[in-house]
Amino acid sequence: MRLPFIGLLLFASTAVAQTGPTVVFTSSSTATNNTVTVPKSECGQERRFSWQRSGSACEDSIYLYVTTGTCGTRPASTDLVLASLDSANTATTGVVDFTVGEALAARGGSSDAGTVTTCDTQDTEISFKLCASARRLGGSLGLDCQETFSNVGSPPFVVKYDPQPPATPSIAKVIARDSALSVQVDGAEANSTVVVEAARVATAGSDDAGTDADAGTDTDAGTDVDAGTEDGGQGLVGALALEGTTGPVTRVTKASGEGNVVVNGLTNGVTYRLQATIIDAAGNVSTGSTQVDATPVKSNGLFDAYVEDGGQERGGCAATGGGIAGGAVLAALGIWLSSRRKVS
Repeated sequence: MRLPFIGLLLFASTAVAQTGPTVVFTSSSTATNNTVTVPKSECGQERRFSWQRSGSACEDSIYLYVTTGTCGTRPASTDLVLASLDSANTATTGVVDFTVGEALAARGGSSDAGTVTTCDTQDTEISFKLCASARRLGGSLGLDCQETFSNVGSPPFVVKYDPQPPATPSIAKVIARDSALSVQVDGAEANSTVVVEAARVATAGSDDAGTDADAGTDTDAGTDVDAGTEDGGQGLVGALALEGTTGPVTRVTKASGEGNVVVNGLTNGVTYRLQATIIDAAGNVSTGSTQVDATPVKSNGLFDAYVEDGGQERGGCAATGGGIAGGAVLAALGIWLSSRRKVS
């Protein structure tokens, strides 16, 4: 009795098996998890995908198209058809390309498609799927054309149009350093880049901002999170128009979530005007933050900083670092330095 039962199982598995074409997509565009993100500035830029297929479709064509719906159906009137590979087409490889603008325009292809949008009027994020669909062979012998279409394309590429710039950031705090300023920027979204620009404040009759040693800058508010990498792509980029400034602008970038942006190479005692912007993953740029002025200050050395912060200096032979008293000073200095590191 077991053999007939096994035969029925084999027959049943054959009856539901489907064969047919497969299409594999590749792209030269930068993609994260098969998603290509497009900013508003690149809405009209072509996105190119190569394809390679194997197998043949059943009677109908293999459709390569772009949709906001679900892959695996015959293209709708609101979808952008990129290629139709009929039975006479024997090509096994090829290239398709399209722009977000073309995909947006295709959505107006039927009377009930809703409001047609363009690169200028589409102001919210929208995603387009790259699809390949065809009718496969199936049935008990694998020779019957299926009535419905199936998704035959992979991997599932998505082109995401992101026209919205990031929210305007704010400079929460600036910590003065020796020839540098450590800038805490709030409001950066995940996977974005923080940009800080600094330029010397112009003063009447002079290019120098004076010799203000501190300018009211908080030397350490206790929330400075410095990732420890202070180069960050720093460089002079020319006279960007930061209002009320003179000379070249120093521009420093840093990935969001990696701590404060440190602007190096500044002149102690000179006041600089700072402004922050955010660049999101799509390349959209936020408006600039409110500008903040700050002044780097010369460091007097580790021990002087310790004394200025309330530490006790010991005179006599203990000041030389010898004996029990000297060891106590060094121990106190170490404790102070450790506490400073925790808040800087």
